[in-house]
Amino acid sequence: MLRVRFLLSPAIVFLLLAPVRAFAFDDWLPITPEDMKLTSAQMGGAAAVILYHEHTSNDNTHSSSVYFRLKVLTEKGKSYADVEIPHFRPFDVIGEVRARTVAPDGTVTPFSGQVYDREVVKGQGIRIRAKTFTLSDVQAGSIIEWRYKEYWDDEHVHEARWILQEPLLQKRAHFSYIPYTGSAGISTEHGIAEGLFSVSIGLPDKANITRDITDKRDLELTDIPAYEAEEYSPPADAMKMRVLFYYGSNSMRKPEDYWKEEGKYWTKSVEKFIGHSEAVSRAAHEASPAGDTPAQQAAKVYALVQKLQNRSYARDLSAAEMKKNNLKLNTSAELVLEQGGGTRSDLARLFVALLRALNMQAFLVRVGPRDEIFFDAKIPDHYQLSEEVAVVNMGDGKDTFFDPGTPGCPFGLLEWPRTGVAGQRQTANGVEFTKTPEPRYSQALTQRVARLTLDESGALKGKILVAWNGQEAIQRRIQALGTDAAGRSKNLEEEFKTVLPSGAIVHLEASKGWDVSEGPVSGTFSVELPGFATVTGKRILLRTALYQMQKGRAFVHEERKTSVYFSYPYRVVDDVDITLPANMQADSLPQIKPFTIDFAAYRQDVKVAGSTLSVHRDFAINGIAFPLPLYRDLRSFFAAAQSGDEEQAVFRVAGN
Repeated sequence: MLRVRFLLSPAIVFLLLAPVRAFAFDDWLPITPEDMKLTSAQMGGAAAVILYHEHTSNDNTHSSSVYFRLKVLTEKGKSYADVEIPHFRPFDVIGEVRARTVAPDGTVTPFSGQVYDREVVKGQGIRIRAKTFTLSDVQAGSIIEWRYKEYWDDEHVHEARWILQEPLLQKRAHFSYIPYTGSAGISTEHGIAEGLFSVSIGLPDKANITRDITDKRDLELTDIPAYEAEEYSPPADAMKMRVLFYYGSNSMRKPEDYWKEEGKYWTKSVEKFIGHSEAVSRAAHEASPAGDTPAQQAAKVYALVQKLQNRSYARDLSAAEMKKNNLKLNTSAELVLEQGGGTRSDLARLFVALLRALNMQAFLVRVGPRDEIFFDAKIPDHYQLSEEVAVVNMGDGKDTFFDPGTPGCPFGLLEWPRTGVAGQRQTANGVEFTKTPEPRYSQALTQRVARLTLDESGALKGKILVAWNGQEAIQRRIQALGTDAAGRSKNLEEEFKTVLPSGAIVHLEASKGWDVSEGPVSGTFSVELPGFATVTGKRILLRTALYQMQKGRAFVHEERKTSVYFSYPYRVVDDVDITLPANMQADSLPQIKPFTIDFAAYRQDVKVAGSTLSVHRDFAINGIAFPLPLYRDLRSFFAAAQSGDEEQAVFRVAGN
C-alpha cells in the first residue's frame, strides 16, 4: 500500500473536529442469528468469510480505526486466528488493540494474550513490521473480531488509501475518510492545497462514494470478492479494487496537466539539491583525476558513492538519535558528502552532482518501482514515482542508467524493481516521460559447478561452487545487510538446501563478494546426498539433474486466475561431474530433447567419459510478465524441463 504525507503549516490550529463513531471503541457490533448460522456450504465451500470490515481515518485527529469481524467456517479457516496488523511508517503507533472470540454457542472469550511486534515477509520478498497476535478457543463456526487504532504525528495528514479487497470475501464493508477541516492551509510541494481529489480503480458500477456537509467521504459495499494471490502473481495492491485520495491543486482534474506541473516542481527541487558546490567538485576530481575516459570517470565516481552509508537500508533513526549522532536530513549534495551518506535518492543525486562537476551529461530519473505497484500516468500522485536513479551520457551518444542508491548494485545495472518501468526524467530542456531498460536474463545468471563422487550405497559427496551474478548477487547482498558473517553463512546454507533433495547435508566452506558492487557473490559448499541414486543388485539408477526446480511447483495446475509475474528474467547454468564407482559401465543414458519457446529455453546434455558422468544443464526464462493466454505455454515449458530433470542414467557393474 502506498502511504503519503504532506506537511502542514507550522501554525496549524484545529478549529473544527469532524464527527466520530456513534459508539464507543470498546463496544462490539451486535451479531445477527444469520451470521451465527452461516456455513461453508452457503459460501461456496470457503474456509472463512469476513462478515464486516470497517475503516475510518481522520486527518483532524491524526488517527484511523479499523474493525474486522470474521466467521471461521471450516477447520482450515482456523488459521485466521493468527492476526497480522501491518504498519508501514516507522514512527506511527498502532494501539488499543482489542479482540475476542465468539463460540458457536455464543460464549464470548475476550483476547487477553500478548501482542508482538515482528518483521514479516510478504510477496516478492518485501519485509514489513506488523503487530501479531493469536486468538484462542477458535473452532469451525466461531466468529472472531478485532479492532485497533493507528496514530501518526500531528504535523502531517495522510490521505486515505482504500484498498478494498482482502484475501477473503467480505459480505459487508464500510470505508470512511474525514479530511482536514481546519482553517490552516495544507502545504504541498505546489503550494497550499486547493482541494481534495480522488481516483477510483476497479470499483463495481453501482459503487457510490458519498460526501456529507462536513466533507466526510463514505463508501458502503457488499459482497466484495476475495483477492486470491497466487504464487508469482503481480503485486497485489496493483491489482485490487481501490480508491485513492489526494490533497492538491486543480491540475489534478487533468492528469496530463498535473504531471507537467509536477515535473517542473520536481526538477526544481533536484537542481536546488545538486547545487554548485566546491566540495563536491573537489571530491569528483579527487576520485577521477585528469586523463580518465568518461566511462572511467563514471565508474570511479560510482564506486565512491557506493561506499557511503545508505540509510534506506538501515534502521530508521529517531529525531533524538539523529541529534545524538549529529546527523541532519540531507538538503544538498554537499551535505550528503559531508555526512558520509544518506537515503538512496540522496546518493543518486550526489552521483549526478559529482558527474556534472566533471562536465558530464548526467540527470535524475524518478521511477515507480514495480515490486509493490505499477505506475499509472492517469493517477495524479507523484508518490507513485517514489525512487530515483541516474541516467548518464558517457560521450557515446547513448543513455546509460545507474542505480547508485542500491547497495551492492553493479555499475551500469538497475536493481530489478526499477527495470522496465515508466517515470519522469530530466533533460537539458526540461522534463519528459521515459522508461528504464527492460531486464535481460543475462543480468541474472546463476552458475553451479559440482564435483562429486558416487559410492556403492548410492550416496553423493563432494563440493559445489555457486556464483550468483547481477540481480542474483544484488538480492543476496541486500539480504545480508544487518547480519554478520555467521548469519550470511547460515542464510546461504539454508537457501542452498532448498534446491537440493530432501536430506541433503550442506556446509558452506567459504563465500565472497559481499562488500563489493562488481562481480558475483559466490559460495563453496561441501555436500552429502545420502541415497541420491537407487541401487538394485548390480545396477545403479542415477537421476541426472542434481537440483530441484522450485518455480515449476507453482505451475502444476491447469488453470490460473492471475497472470504470472517474475521479478526478473534469469538463467541457470549447471556443470556436474560425478565420479562413478569402479567397474561401472553405462547401460543407458537419457537422450533429453531441448525445449525452446519464444520466451524460454531448456537443454540438458549427458555423457560418460571413463569413470566420470558429466551433465551440462542450461535453463533460461527471458521475460517477467506472462498474461493468462500464455500460461499454458509457460506451464508446458516447466513441465518439459521437469520431465527432463527426472530422467535417469542406468549403470551396471562391468561384466554383468
